[in-house]
Amino acid sequence: MSDSVSTPASTPADLPAAEALRLADRARAAARLPVPTPRWYGPAFAAGFTALGAGCGWAVDTQRTWVIGVLCGIWSICSAAAAQHAMRGSGIMPRGIDAHIGGAVLLAVLLVTVAGLAVVALAVWAGAGPQWVGVAGGVAAGAAFWAATERLNDRARHLREAR
Repeated sequence: MSDSVSTPASTPADLPAAEALRLADRARAAARLPVPTPRWYGPAFAAGFTALGAGCGWAVDTQRTWVIGVLCGIWSICSAAAAQHAMRGSGIMPRGIDAHIGGAVLLAVLLVTVAGLAVVALAVWAGAGPQWVGVAGGVAAGAAFWAATERLNDRARHLREAR
């Protein structure tokens, strides 16, 4: 047996300093790019919006409007926990993301809000009862959230492939 230690053909010492800096800059830039959300993210939030809408509709129909505050509090806690879990698990929103996708996120939030309110208005105009108005608004907001998530995922994938 030989006492010599084999070394790889190319060691970090063989890499010129300028090349090492360039590679480090590319790695830093890639780390700041958004990552697509997990597959469960859109459907889970769509189901949550639907349940929230159904619960709010039930609360209005049974004249227990105080329940709406409780439901919204529960929804806030659950959605924040799910979002935090997804972000920590895959690095969806690393620092510096605003330059890449911040405007698209704002547009997604507006889309969810407008979709939910528009369908609620249509359901009220059509004469639907409070429960159906709540369900319709929840389904519309959930579907819009899911669609917006898919669109943001496409944008994140495109940004990563462009690098």
